Amino acid sequence: LEELWVMSSQLQSVVLYGHRRMGKTSILRNFANCSGSDIQVVYVNLQNLAAISQGMGEVFLAIGDEISVALNFPPPDTDELLRLPQRTFKLYLKQAIQKLENKCLIIALDEFEEIENLINAQQLPPNFMAVLRGFVQMSPKIAFAFAGLHTLEEMTEDYFQPFFASVIPIRIGFLNRATTSQLLANPNPDFLLTYEPEAMDRIYDLTFGQPYLVQLLGFLLVRRYNDQMFEQGRPRESVFTVADVEAVIRQNELFQNGRYYFTGVWGQAAQDAPGQQDILRGLADYPEGCSRATIQEITGLEESILNDALETLARHDVIIETEGNLRFAVELFRRWVESQE
Repeated sequence: LEELWVMSSQLQSVVLYGHRRMGKTSILRNFANCSGSDIQVVYVNLQNLAAISQGMGEVFLAIGDEISVALNFPPPDTDELLRLPQRTFKLYLKQAIQKLENKCLIIALDEFEEIENLINAQQLPPNFMAVLRGFVQMSPKIAFAFAGLHTLEEMTEDYFQPFFASVIPIRIGFLNRATTSQLLANPNPDFLLTYEPEAMDRIYDLTFGQPYLVQLLGFLLVRRYNDQMFEQGRPRESVFTVADVEAVIRQNELFQNGRYYFTGVWGQAAQDAPGQQDILRGLADYPEGCSRATIQEITGLEESILNDALETLARHDVIIETEGNLRFAVELFRRWVESQE
């Protein structure tokens, strides 16, 4: 994002996409909080607008409120915005750009798939994305950052067509093994506990570097340490071992605390290509993975349906195929699916 927004001579609109709870929201929020002197980022979570009743004006009102706070600038007139949303917000953006002087404005829209839901609910016009694109064309100092589970091309409707050619997709993926270890060992400057290398490797093998699960495991390990030391009065080494990791997993607290992640990925597998959940149920019985032929035999899916479902699951970072062997990317998610049977 720094390369595209700070170091580039031309402001670019982007879409951050990837697996659930990969850190897309954190990236946008952090950039909004520490954006440089030449960039102003305003953040809007579109899920908060899922129940709107005043259409496009209400969406622009939410964006305008965030611009107002970020720039210490009066918000747009509510009545005018609801009466003439496109014209009023366009004028407001022009005023905001003047207020910014030499700065550029990035409008970050999280959970952007909600736009399609609002269009289908007839709360937004089908050309809403074209309206946003018009704001970008109005000034080289305005760009959008969309964040969600999909690329714009993956969306089922043509509503997002206006941005296809101009938006840059940025995939937010898993952490590698080294970065996972660094995150565990240094969650903050005052962290005094340490990990055996084997414990860090075990956490990576269980999570595949899924940021939310890595942080959740680290949190539960620290809480277990504090409980043993200060609640139970049991002196112990300030080093986490593989045994500690396994103990946290056995207590089932991780699956309870992380249920929104697990149910979210499972729910996503019910969308788009059919057969995804059937594949996951079958694959959950194979910790080391299995072949396509085995999965087809288990599920009974036609080859074309199977291939489409596998492609979707791989694109969403749920499964990995290596030399013909299919397996879950995240071992903890495999265990969760297995436990649901």
